[in-house]
This record gives sequence, C-alpha cells and structure tokens, in this order.
Amino acid sequence: MNKVLPLYRGAVEAWECDQMRHMNVQFYMSKASDAFAHLQNRLGLSPAFIRSTRKGLRFRSIRTQYKAEVHVGTPLYGLGGVRDVAGDLITGFIHIFNSVNDRLSAVYEFTADYADFDTDTSLPLPDEIRVAAEELADPHPDCLRLKPFDGALMPDRPLNHMFESARGSVDVWECDQFNHIEMRHIVGYFSDAATHIINAVGLTREIIRSRNLGSAALDYYSEFHAPIRKSTAILLKSGLIGADGKIFRFGHNLIDMDTGKLAVTTTVIGCYFDMTTRKSVPLPEEFTSYPKEKLLKEQM
Repeated sequence: MNKVLPLYRGAVEAWECDQMRHMNVQFYMSKASDAFAHLQNRLGLSPAFIRSTRKGLRFRSIRTQYKAEVHVGTPLYGLGGVRDVAGDLITGFIHIFNSVNDRLSAVYEFTADYADFDTDTSLPLPDEIRVAAEELADPHPDCLRLKPFDGALMPDRPLNHMFESARGSVDVWECDQFNHIEMRHIVGYFSDAATHIINAVGLTREIIRSRNLGSAALDYYSEFHAPIRKSTAILLKSGLIGADGKIFRFGHNLIDMDTGKLAVTTTVIGCYFDMTTRKSVPLPEEFTSYPKEKLLKEQM
C-alpha cells in the first residue's frame, strides 16, 4: 500500500497573490488545510463523522517552510502522510508542489490530536482512528523532513518591546462549522503584521518601492495554546527577534481579548529580495541598525 497520499489539487488564483506578485502565505495555508481534511477522511474522520460526533483532529503545532514561490495560474498538487503516532499525538506532513515542474513549493510538518470541538478538550484517539493512523505511519525517508527550526522559538509569555500589529474580531465567514477561526485567517493576521513590522524599523512603502524590494517568509513555526471562536476580539502583538546578513526573524503573540489568553505563538524567518531578479539581497540597513535593546532575542 502506498502510504504517501494524494491530498490536494488546485491552482493559484489572482486574488491569492499579494504585492510581491506571489501567492500569499495565508493561501498556502488554505491549501494545506484542504489537504488536511483529505488526510482526516483517509483516517476514517469523514465530514459526516466529524459533523455527527463534533470531534476530529486539530493542529497543536505547525512548521512551514517555503521552498519556491508560485504565481498566478500555477497549477498545484499536494501529497502527505503520517510519520508517527506517539500516545495520542499524530505527526504528519503535507507537501505542496508546482505541477508544471514538480518543484516543491511548501512543506508543512504538523502535530495533531483528537479533540471535542464543543468543549475544546483533548481526547484519547479512538481505537479505529489509531489503527488507521498506525497503518499509514512511516518515516517516509524519500519525502523531505525538515531539520529542526534554526534559532530560539517564541515563548508562550509576553515579552517587552512587542507592539500592536493587528487588531480585529473574528467574523463568521472566517470560521469553520464549529465556530473556530480557520487556519488561513490566523496566518492572514501574521501576513498583515509584516507591514507594521516594516514600519516599526523605519521602512515606508515608498522606500521599499524606490529600492525595488520585496519580502518573503521562509520559515514559520506556530504553536496553538487556546482556541479562538467566532466574534472573539483579538489582538496581535509582534516584535523583531533579530536581523543579520540576509535574514530577519520576528515573533507574534495572538491574544484572545475576551479571556486575555495567549492563543497562538509564532516565530518567523524571512528575507528581502530584488523584485526584478527575484533573488535575495542583504537586509536593508534599517533592520541591521534597529536598537539592540529592543530585540526580542534579548529575552528569549
């Protein structure tokens, strides 16, 4: 039995691309979420089963690495599988490819557990789901497995010198059938925050355009600590972790304003590139001259 599963097929729409002229990170996440639904179905968690029991898998952590940009009209396909079942935690992966050249565009590595979507509590894996996951479990040596994340990860606590980078409330169309915000929209808040981080270091859009620069995320690591439901007031706080050479690092805390709980912590590695050549360039001096005492790495 082939344990690498076909999980996604689609294309890049014009409205999924941003000012950098490539598909935005939130739409990568949307396609990975679609793939995850197919993986759940393969494990016996069909849409009908999830609707009737109001239980299913949820992400506990996601590591994302962007390998190659894709543009309007690019056909895509996704493969994935289960690497391990340890206790009640499933570890798996989803790979998104450019169908034109079979080039790997994005890698998702995740951990997921089984949860009650009404009470938001973790549950033991049902026997039939465990058996299905264990039958699919394989190290998959021929499928890229990412090296450990390079550098410190955002801790699940507030840090000094973080600033407000997004504020809003969760609308009904941002939610799934159980009134939880969809992953795409969480990543959308992170994407929006990037402009505020650029402003915080002293770069305006006019300066960026005059230098013909674009920016790109290279690596994300997110941990999920508490659910976010429909109508929740949310606040995103961000800060620059560090900047050196061609690489910048920043962190996000997504906070549920209704409860005051920290819902998601995310660490991001990114770069700047020349918009014409699409090649990475040294960081703008505004990043490298940012006051050292304000860098989050001093507290991590």
